[in-house]
Amino acid sequence: MSAFDHELLPKRTGFTLIAHVLISRLLTLIALNLVFCLTALPLVTLPNALTALYRCIGLVLREEEFPLFRTFFKAFQSEFFKTLAAGWLVLLLLFGAIFCIAFYWSVSYAAALLFVMLSAVLAVYLYMVCCNLFYMLSRMRLPVGALLKNAFLLVFLQPIGKTAACLISMLLLGACAWWFPRTLPIALLIGFSLAALIACFSVRDKIEQSVIR
Repeated sequence: MSAFDHELLPKRTGFTLIAHVLISRLLTLIALNLVFCLTALPLVTLPNALTALYRCIGLVLREEEFPLFRTFFKAFQSEFFKTLAAGWLVLLLLFGAIFCIAFYWSVSYAAALLFVMLSAVLAVYLYMVCCNLFYMLSRMRLPVGALLKNAFLLVFLQPIGKTAACLISMLLLGACAWWFPRTLPIALLIGFSLAALIACFSVRDKIEQSVIR
């Protein structure tokens, strides 16, 4: 098929796009997942690895061809310390909310369930903040304050359907963690890139409409 014919095809949207990417770019997703696991292994570089993963996943969703390793490591190194600082700020908040869920679930007093529910809502919100932040870090150069402000505020502008998709992404990671180590092969093979694919799909439209010029 010529490039002209490709441009005439209707643009894929919604879960049709995700299904198409899973079928046509499966090997790319597996390669991205393995590179992500290697670069995130020191843990301290987790924000940079996530930003690089989101950068490549964003290109996959736009159905662009790109040099995978060069693109990933260029994004990994770009604005390294700003990404590290902003990323860990929101990740620590998210991990704190998840810790609160586990803590209140383990104690036995009357109000514990209420605090579990509140912590769960906070964790979902902060996960969406993380998705916004890492997608923006992968796509634009803004001051840390502007990145964080947009990441927190854009959550409230997401359509319900995209919020549900982001929740699916979070549940996928949660399932991998809950049934660890049985889920370790899935996590190492495609779990992280699949969660990032769904997360990028859920946040990219609102970010590109509201932030990217």
